[in-house]
Amino acid sequence: MIFAEDIINPVIRNYPCCAAWAIPVSSLATREREFFSRFFPASGTAIVLGYHIVTKDEWRWFLKEDGLHHCDADDRSKKICEEIANALGACGFRTDIVPYPGESGLQFRSVAEAAGAGRIGTNVFLLHPLWGPWIQLSVLATDAPSRYRPVCHAPVCTRCGECVLACPAGAIREDSFDGLRCGAYRAEKGEYIPAGPEKELRYCTICADVCPIGQRPWGAR
Repeated sequence: MIFAEDIINPVIRNYPCCAAWAIPVSSLATREREFFSRFFPASGTAIVLGYHIVTKDEWRWFLKEDGLHHCDADDRSKKICEEIANALGACGFRTDIVPYPGESGLQFRSVAEAAGAGRIGTNVFLLHPLWGPWIQLSVLATDAPSRYRPVCHAPVCTRCGECVLACPAGAIREDSFDGLRCGAYRAEKGEYIPAGPEKELRYCTICADVCPIGQRPWGAR
Protein backbone atom coordinates (compact mmCIF):
# COMPACT_ATOMS: atom_id res chain seq x y z
CA MET A 1 0.00 0.00 0.00
CA ILE A 2 1.32 3.44 -0.90
CA PHE A 3 0.97 6.24 1.64
CA ALA A 4 0.92 10.00 1.21
CA GLU A 5 4.29 10.25 2.99
CA ASP A 6 5.91 7.96 0.41
CA ILE A 7 5.01 10.46 -2.29
CA ILE A 8 5.57 13.67 -0.34
CA ASN A 9 9.02 12.91 1.09
CA PRO A 10 10.92 12.73 -2.25
CA VAL A 11 9.49 16.15 -3.14
CA ILE A 12 10.38 17.72 0.21
CA ARG A 13 13.96 16.41 0.06
CA ASN A 14 14.54 18.89 -2.77
CA TYR A 15 13.70 21.79 -0.43
CA PRO A 16 15.87 21.97 2.73
CA CYS A 17 13.84 25.01 3.83
CA CYS A 18 10.69 22.90 4.11
CA ALA A 19 9.15 20.07 6.11
CA ALA A 20 5.86 18.23 5.67
CA TRP A 21 3.51 16.30 7.91
CA ALA A 22 0.40 14.23 7.17
CA ILE A 23 -2.52 13.34 9.42
CA PRO A 24 -5.80 11.49 8.84
CA VAL A 25 -8.71 13.92 8.77
CA SER A 26 -10.50 11.59 11.20
CA SER A 27 -7.80 12.35 13.81
CA LEU A 28 -8.42 16.09 13.77
CA ALA A 29 -10.65 18.01 16.16
CA THR A 30 -14.33 18.42 15.27
CA ARG A 31 -13.95 21.94 13.85
CA GLU A 32 -11.19 20.87 11.46
CA ARG A 33 -12.96 17.63 10.49
CA GLU A 34 -16.07 19.58 9.57
CA PHE A 35 -14.02 21.94 7.40
CA PHE A 36 -12.51 19.10 5.36
CA SER A 37 -15.90 17.39 4.99
CA ARG A 38 -17.13 20.57 3.31
CA PHE A 39 -13.98 21.50 1.41
CA PHE A 40 -13.15 18.06 -0.01
CA PRO A 41 -15.61 15.38 1.19
CA ALA A 42 -13.52 12.52 -0.22
CA SER A 43 -10.33 13.65 1.53
CA GLY A 44 -8.90 11.28 4.10
CA THR A 45 -5.62 13.05 4.83
CA ALA A 46 -4.51 16.59 5.61
CA ILE A 47 -0.97 17.53 4.59
CA VAL A 48 0.84 20.41 6.29
CA LEU A 49 3.75 22.09 4.55
CA GLY A 50 6.04 24.23 6.70
CA TYR A 51 8.36 26.74 5.04
CA HIS A 52 11.22 28.02 7.21
CA ILE A 53 11.49 31.82 7.21
CA VAL A 54 15.23 32.51 6.82
CA THR A 55 15.05 36.27 6.26
CA LYS A 56 12.48 38.71 7.60
CA ASP A 57 11.85 39.97 4.07
CA GLU A 58 10.37 36.59 3.11
CA TRP A 59 7.49 37.29 5.49
CA ARG A 60 6.82 40.84 4.30
CA TRP A 61 3.35 40.91 2.77
CA PHE A 62 2.33 43.01 -0.23
CA LEU A 63 -0.90 43.85 -1.97
CA LYS A 64 -0.03 43.28 -5.62
CA GLU A 65 -1.67 44.41 -8.82
CA ASP A 66 -3.77 41.24 -8.91
CA GLY A 67 -5.53 42.53 -5.78
CA LEU A 68 -4.24 39.65 -3.63
CA HIS A 69 -1.91 39.55 -0.64
CA HIS A 70 1.50 38.01 -1.35
CA CYS A 71 4.75 37.31 0.43
CA ASP A 72 7.79 35.44 -0.90
CA ALA A 73 7.48 32.59 1.61
CA ASP A 74 3.81 32.04 0.78
CA ASP A 75 4.36 32.25 -2.98
CA ARG A 76 7.20 29.72 -2.79
CA SER A 77 5.15 27.46 -0.52
CA LYS A 78 2.29 27.45 -3.02
CA LYS A 79 4.62 26.30 -5.80
CA ILE A 80 5.86 23.44 -3.61
CA CYS A 81 2.24 22.57 -2.73
CA GLU A 82 1.48 22.38 -6.44
CA GLU A 83 4.46 20.07 -6.91
CA ILE A 84 3.19 17.85 -4.07
CA ALA A 85 -0.31 17.81 -5.59
CA ASN A 86 1.11 16.86 -8.99
CA ALA A 87 3.17 14.04 -7.45
CA LEU A 88 0.09 12.69 -5.67
CA GLY A 89 -1.91 13.03 -8.88
CA ALA A 90 0.67 11.03 -10.80
CA CYS A 91 0.00 8.19 -8.35
CA GLY A 92 -3.75 8.41 -8.89
CA PHE A 93 -4.71 10.50 -5.85
CA ARG A 94 -6.80 13.66 -5.86
CA THR A 95 -5.49 16.67 -3.96
CA ASP A 96 -6.70 20.22 -3.34
CA ILE A 97 -4.68 23.08 -1.85
CA VAL A 98 -6.58 24.80 0.97
CA PRO A 99 -6.83 28.59 0.46
CA TYR A 100 -5.07 30.80 3.00
CA PRO A 101 -6.84 30.99 6.41
CA GLY A 102 -8.34 34.40 5.68
CA GLU A 103 -10.12 32.88 2.68
CA SER A 104 -10.84 29.35 3.84
CA GLY A 105 -11.51 29.91 7.54
CA LEU A 106 -9.38 26.90 8.52
CA GLN A 107 -6.85 27.47 11.31
CA PHE A 108 -3.70 26.03 9.76
CA ARG A 109 -1.89 26.08 13.10
CA SER A 110 -4.43 23.70 14.63
CA VAL A 111 -3.96 21.16 11.85
CA ALA A 112 -0.18 21.58 12.07
CA GLU A 113 -0.15 21.01 15.83
CA ALA A 114 -2.28 17.88 15.49
CA ALA A 115 0.07 16.57 12.80
CA GLY A 116 3.11 16.97 15.06
CA ALA A 117 4.67 20.02 13.43
CA GLY A 118 5.04 21.85 16.74
CA ARG A 119 2.93 23.43 19.48
CA ILE A 120 0.82 26.57 19.55
CA GLY A 121 2.30 29.23 21.82
CA THR A 122 0.79 32.01 23.90
CA ASN A 123 0.91 34.33 20.88
CA VAL A 124 -1.02 31.62 18.90
CA PHE A 125 1.87 31.13 16.48
CA LEU A 126 2.71 27.52 15.68
CA LEU A 127 6.14 27.02 17.30
CA HIS A 128 8.40 24.59 15.43
CA PRO A 129 11.10 23.03 17.65
CA LEU A 130 13.95 24.39 15.48
CA TRP A 131 12.38 27.29 13.60
CA GLY A 132 10.22 28.66 16.40
CA PRO A 133 7.44 30.95 15.08
CA TRP A 134 9.33 31.57 11.84
CA ILE A 135 7.38 29.08 9.76
CA GLN A 136 4.90 29.72 6.96
CA LEU A 137 2.15 27.08 6.92
CA SER A 138 0.23 25.66 3.97
CA VAL A 139 -2.35 22.87 4.02
CA LEU A 140 -3.50 20.40 1.38
CA ALA A 141 -6.35 17.86 1.39
CA THR A 142 -5.92 14.52 -0.38
CA ASP A 143 -7.59 11.13 -0.67
CA ALA A 144 -4.20 9.41 -0.28
CA PRO A 145 -3.94 7.48 3.02
CA SER A 146 -1.50 8.51 5.75
CA ARG A 147 0.72 6.42 7.99
CA TYR A 148 0.15 8.94 10.80
CA ARG A 149 3.06 8.79 13.19
CA PRO A 150 2.81 12.14 14.98
CA VAL A 151 5.66 13.33 17.15
CA CYS A 152 5.15 15.69 20.06
CA HIS A 153 8.02 18.07 19.55
CA ALA A 154 9.98 19.89 22.23
CA PRO A 155 10.76 22.55 23.20
CA VAL A 156 7.30 24.02 23.29
CA CYS A 157 6.16 27.44 24.43
CA THR A 158 7.87 28.27 27.73
CA ARG A 159 5.10 30.71 28.74
CA CYS A 160 7.86 33.24 29.39
CA GLY A 161 5.48 36.14 28.79
CA GLU A 162 7.82 38.03 26.45
CA CYS A 163 5.20 38.18 23.69
CA VAL A 164 2.60 39.48 26.15
CA LEU A 165 4.89 42.30 27.26
CA ALA A 166 6.04 43.17 23.73
CA CYS A 167 2.62 43.30 22.04
CA PRO A 168 2.07 46.96 21.03
CA ALA A 169 -1.72 46.46 21.08
CA GLY A 170 -1.82 44.85 24.51
CA ALA A 171 -3.80 42.08 22.84
CA ILE A 172 -2.05 38.91 23.98
CA ARG A 173 -3.46 37.19 27.03
CA GLU A 174 -2.94 33.56 27.97
CA ASP A 175 -6.61 33.01 28.76
CA SER A 176 -8.32 34.66 25.81
CA PHE A 177 -6.07 35.64 22.87
CA ASP A 178 -6.90 33.98 19.53
CA GLY A 179 -4.89 36.18 17.18
CA LEU A 180 -7.85 38.16 15.88
CA ARG A 181 -7.13 41.37 17.79
CA CYS A 182 -3.93 41.83 15.79
CA GLY A 183 -6.20 43.06 12.99
CA ALA A 184 -7.38 45.94 15.14
CA TYR A 185 -3.81 47.05 15.70
CA ARG A 186 -3.00 46.84 11.99
CA ALA A 187 -6.08 48.88 11.12
CA GLU A 188 -5.17 51.53 13.68
CA LYS A 189 -1.63 51.89 12.36
CA GLY A 190 -2.51 51.59 8.68
CA GLU A 191 -2.21 48.24 6.94
CA TYR A 192 -0.11 49.29 3.99
CA ILE A 193 2.22 51.90 2.63
CA PRO A 194 0.82 53.20 -0.70
CA ALA A 195 4.10 53.49 -2.55
CA GLY A 196 5.22 51.87 -5.80
CA PRO A 197 3.41 49.16 -7.79
CA GLU A 198 3.09 47.01 -4.67
CA LYS A 199 1.63 48.14 -1.35
CA GLU A 200 3.46 46.82 1.68
CA LEU A 201 1.21 45.38 4.36
CA ARG A 202 2.24 46.07 7.93
CA TYR A 203 1.68 42.73 9.57
CA CYS A 204 3.08 42.96 13.07
CA THR A 205 5.56 40.22 14.01
CA ILE A 206 6.88 41.76 17.22
CA CYS A 207 5.68 38.79 19.29
CA ALA A 208 7.64 36.48 16.99
CA ASP A 209 10.72 38.70 17.22
CA VAL A 210 10.91 38.28 20.99
CA CYS A 211 10.05 34.57 21.12
CA PRO A 212 12.97 32.58 22.65
CA ILE A 213 12.04 29.41 20.71
CA GLY A 214 13.99 28.91 17.48
CA GLN A 215 16.54 31.08 15.75
CA ARG A 216 15.42 34.51 14.60
CA PRO A 217 15.79 35.08 10.86
CA TRP A 218 18.10 37.69 9.40
CA GLY A 219 16.43 41.07 9.58
CA ALA A 220 14.38 40.36 12.72
CA ARG A 221 14.74 42.64 15.71
